[in-house]
Amino acid sequence: MKSDASQILYQKKGMTVSKLALSLLAKDVGDRLAPISWYQEEFQVSRGTMQNAFSYLKDIGAVSLTHHGHQGTYIEALDYGRLQENCVQQEILGIMPLPYSATYEGFATAVYAQLERLKFNMAYARGAVGRIRLVESGVYQFAVTSQYAAEHAMGCGKEIECLMNFGAGSYLSRHVLLLRDQKEEGIRDGMRVAYDKDSLDQSRITENLIRDKKVEKVNIRTQQTISALLEGTIDAGVWNYDGTIESRYLSRWKMVALKDDEYNNQFSAAVIVIKKDNTYLAQLLKKHISVDATLKILDQVRSGQRRPYF
Repeated sequence: MKSDASQILYQKKGMTVSKLALSLLAKDVGDRLAPISWYQEEFQVSRGTMQNAFSYLKDIGAVSLTHHGHQGTYIEALDYGRLQENCVQQEILGIMPLPYSATYEGFATAVYAQLERLKFNMAYARGAVGRIRLVESGVYQFAVTSQYAAEHAMGCGKEIECLMNFGAGSYLSRHVLLLRDQKEEGIRDGMRVAYDKDSLDQSRITENLIRDKKVEKVNIRTQQTISALLEGTIDAGVWNYDGTIESRYLSRWKMVALKDDEYNNQFSAAVIVIKKDNTYLAQLLKKHISVDATLKILDQVRSGQRRPYF
């Protein structure tokens, strides 16, 4: 059977082929397949349609199966590229923060390394609010955010779920407060304080710091904090410690550690979020991405043992 993949997707059995290909992307050579009847019920199609979908993927070399009688059917070979070509969504798309620190570079490197067998691309955008919205709308399949941002969004009723949590320090080491005047000890009345309404992390931490204080909130992007301090348009701002220690301007400011009641580890833990109830994508990402492998590569990039690639 020789049919163009782009044409067959629009035929009667096209969506079944697409769903089957997506489910097989989460499998490995040697895995045992569920019986045809299970796929019939799962995809709500006839036995003939299901058999035709399997036949099509076998004929184009996307999957090779071997039968062991009553023991069942096992996967003998998989071509992940061909499987993706036969999915309606032919490329996995993720989105994460702009890689302005070694930690973000390391995380992006780890994801690319683990998804290298698949057609995958990562976009970079500021603001967890926007990244989560893009996942919820289906534009991107997954997003990297802090644990705090993900849990806040789910608490507000966003149709997402937290698929993987990489633990404290995986999103960033911690946040700190930068003060333009080195004589200051913290935020006081009358200060101009950086405030990024699109960053759930930065805005919430800032709210904790300015509670009961009369300050001017200066609406700037988090990434503009350093330049705003240099220009003198703000007196204080919350910043990523990883980005701070890499800055050549560090000696110009006072850096203050945050207290326990101003900060918690949810802000420093990286998570992957996907659209709620996207079962096959969840299986696919869990198959190809592991917490341990991600943290190992992240540490290698942070320490300079591995060149970042993203």
